[in-house]
Amino acid sequence: MEVFLVPLGRRGYELYCEAEDHSVQADAAAGVGLRRRVSVSFRESLAFLERERQARLARRAAKEYRTVLQRVRDRVLGWMAERVAEQRLLWQLRHVAETTAHYPDDLAEADASRVVLHSLRQDATRHLRWGSLNLAGAVLFAPFTFVPGPNLPAYYFWFRVVGHALSYVGARHGLTRVRWRYAPSRPLAELRDLVNVTGEERVARAREAAGRLGLAHLERFVERLLLGSA
Repeated sequence: MEVFLVPLGRRGYELYCEAEDHSVQADAAAGVGLRRRVSVSFRESLAFLERERQARLARRAAKEYRTVLQRVRDRVLGWMAERVAEQRLLWQLRHVAETTAHYPDDLAEADASRVVLHSLRQDATRHLRWGSLNLAGAVLFAPFTFVPGPNLPAYYFWFRVVGHALSYVGARHGLTRVRWRYAPSRPLAELRDLVNVTGEERVARAREAAGRLGLAHLERFVERLLLGSA
């Protein structure tokens, strides 16, 4: 598994990877009983969000007219898709024994290691907290499951509970079980300067770095990170 320590935003660094999440599919295939049903439902929800993301990008490219309610729906589903993208790295960590972390070559390896482990500790704490809060929401709306029609609030909270649980397990596994190797990277170091540029120059430089690193979606991740830290 390849992980990239991206030096952007006010928080300093973000962990990033582009591995597909086969681990959730494996859980669905291997589980039994309630665990299998939850895993299958979660996998189907991920597939739905991905289809919606592709359709939303196609509509945007075609400049298709959308009503206010359709735009609100797109925003909500888009927000959920972004949260899924942020958590895939931790989901993957649950099933790996060794990982290579690529870090900016203007950073010492020991410092890169501290950043990676600190990030995982923060992730474990954050996902445990939010998972507990979403579990409370799922329990609160559980009685409405028997009311005719889809219980969308309960479905949402349970989806979030499973996502946070997988992320927490991944973060803990990364801290205690994964053997980390570190590799310096010049293109990652060059990304540090993108906070000082905007517009087409930022896009071009992010795209150029992504090409050198062999990453298909790094450009979009960089833009989202910079916008979030503005």
